[in-house]
Amino acid sequence: MRFSLYRKILLAFVLVVLGSTALTAFFANRSATSGLNVFVSRGAEIRAERLAPSLGNYYSRIGSWDGVGAVLDQNLAIIEGGGRPRGPQRGNNAQRLALFLDQRIILADGQRRVIYDSGGAIIGETLTRRLLTSAVPVVVDGDSVGFVLFAQQEHDALTEQFFKGVNRGIMLAALGAVALALVIAAVLSRQLVAPIRRLTQAARGIAEGDLSQRVEASGGDEVGQLAVTFNQMAEKLETGEAQRRQLLADIAHELRNPLSAIQGNLEGMLDGVLPLEAEQVATVHDQTLLLSRLIEDLRLLSLAQAGQLPLERIDMDIESLVESVVDDFRPLAESNHVLLETDIGNSLPQISVDRDRMSQVLANLISNALRHVPDSGRIEVGAVSINGSVEVSVSDNGSGISDDDLPHLFERFYRADMSRSRSAGGSGLGLAIAKELVEAHGGSIRVEST
Repeated sequence: MRFSLYRKILLAFVLVVLGSTALTAFFANRSATSGLNVFVSRGAEIRAERLAPSLGNYYSRIGSWDGVGAVLDQNLAIIEGGGRPRGPQRGNNAQRLALFLDQRIILADGQRRVIYDSGGAIIGETLTRRLLTSAVPVVVDGDSVGFVLFAQQEHDALTEQFFKGVNRGIMLAALGAVALALVIAAVLSRQLVAPIRRLTQAARGIAEGDLSQRVEASGGDEVGQLAVTFNQMAEKLETGEAQRRQLLADIAHELRNPLSAIQGNLEGMLDGVLPLEAEQVATVHDQTLLLSRLIEDLRLLSLAQAGQLPLERIDMDIESLVESVVDDFRPLAESNHVLLETDIGNSLPQISVDRDRMSQVLANLISNALRHVPDSGRIEVGAVSINGSVEVSVSDNGSGISDDDLPHLFERFYRADMSRSRSAGGSGLGLAIAKELVEAHGGSIRVEST
């Protein structure tokens, strides 16, 4: 049988209360029994100590225990510590007192033989060791001539009544505790289960494809933190889904242009509209190169974003890396009449990077600068040490970037200059790839423009 979380919490409260009540009843009963036994035993001992001197006086006067039973039955004054009885005595005073105390008065001689028992149960028998431990000796002239004690009745009505009262009180307290626990458990269970039910409904909505699901995050407890985490997860899923759809649309758009160009040229040559010449074949070849570069950039970007791009990191000097990449681009810069130079600081610490990947980052940044810097422009690649790290910069004196475009430069296929085509520029993924590669190394990348 499956129970809901609400019923489980309710049942847990009830079981805890019942278990704690049972333990409380058990230990309360044990404690009450022990305390009552001590109280009764001590009270019986005190009464026996008070009665022993009077019985000793009686033995001194008579010289034996003859007639002591009749005296104990008729003379309450002896039990009270000596003196004459006041007024007529009615009934069996010793038995009446024993009934009041719910105890029997037992008197034994010096040989421990019982000569008087108000309950009449063990007259003529020898005191057992258990009874002898609670007996008080009757001493006459330094000799023990007898033993007196107050013994508990076999069926102690007062004790039974006392424990019935204790157990009744414990039972009432248990019923009250269970009722209170049910009320508290019902309230707390609803408060605990309600946000979880909302989370379940929202999660079910996300599972069905509705990524706009959100839950109210109330309170700073674990359930509230779970709601906050759920909302963050849902937001990331929604953002990721939006990015996925946008990526598919962008890829379809970016692949359509070179494929359309390839298809159009090939159909034209097949239909005889275009001549089958090297120039036309070269155009188709250029489009296939663009398509291949676009596909490779997409593969690299996907691996980097998934954290699956392998990095072969080595300790190296940043100066050698910068100079190597700059030397590769210097002929292109000179052909475009662009001054490409470096500004490397002194005493730079070594960095642990994948040389090929970081070379690709610098290459993407420099090639991007070359496309936007005017003739006779200037590009500078610098490196400085900042708080034990190295900051590499690529700056140029180009036209600059508008404030509206700055936040989007590292997005896939984003073009600040919408008039620039892929044939005149890159795949549109260079800055996005640079960002992912830098972050894969644990670094950061930013853009500034005046």
